[in-house]
Amino acid sequence: MHGYRYEHRMITICFTYFRSLTLAALRAALFSVRQQDLSCVSALVVIDNNTEDAKQDILDVITGLHFPVPVFFGSFKHEDPTKTHSWSTNRAVREAPTDWVLFARADYLLRFDLVTTFEKVVAECAADWNGFVTANVYHLSVDLARCEETEWRRFGPGMLRSLPGTEADYTAIDAGVWMARKATFDAVGGLDEGLTAWGHAQTHFQHKLYQAGVEFVRVPEPLFYHPQHGAPRDLALAHQQLAERGVNLREMWARSHVHPYGR
Repeated sequence: MHGYRYEHRMITICFTYFRSLTLAALRAALFSVRQQDLSCVSALVVIDNNTEDAKQDILDVITGLHFPVPVFFGSFKHEDPTKTHSWSTNRAVREAPTDWVLFARADYLLRFDLVTTFEKVVAECAADWNGFVTANVYHLSVDLARCEETEWRRFGPGMLRSLPGTEADYTAIDAGVWMARKATFDAVGGLDEGLTAWGHAQTHFQHKLYQAGVEFVRVPEPLFYHPQHGAPRDLALAHQQLAERGVNLREMWARSHVHPYGR
């Protein structure tokens, strides 16, 4: 079993790559995944959601990093504008062969001890614990090219905090990097694939977890870093889609103030 420490808590890393990103972003993000202690990881799932990059070019990036765990790579050139972040997240989690999943995306650089830190949170809980783990994020005001001018690949993304940016609590809003049971994800229907506009699908997903009574644990320091990448935004449509579900951002964000949660 490759020396896995917690056989009942083995993890699948589910990872998505999508339009508005580049192969450079994919290389950097997967590099940060490769630096993790993967001894508790059973598999890596990588989903290409309709990028303009050739399937073989993406595969070359993945294989060039020599991951020590099985990798499932799915490339979907569907040209369907409704299959956005929600669709690719659900598609990635669906492939996970383990009870626990750790979700990440190609627009985040993970601190090199993120997997170990998340796994420690879960390992300290009861075997049947049904929680949601995330951390603070550092939203950079600069793009990946500026990040690559630093020595983050040598010393870890933590040094990117010296660049302009803002630290945020990713339980109060939403989480782009998180860990939870696959069954918990499925129980709330994953991400709503009808939320196709930028910005709110993750927030809505996390709100559904909150409503279901899932316990949130936030590591109160940045464990992932988000370079700017110019994703298209249609906030009017995003708000409209939320309204059609009888919810709004103010209501979802207020949950952390009206009824505090998390550890």
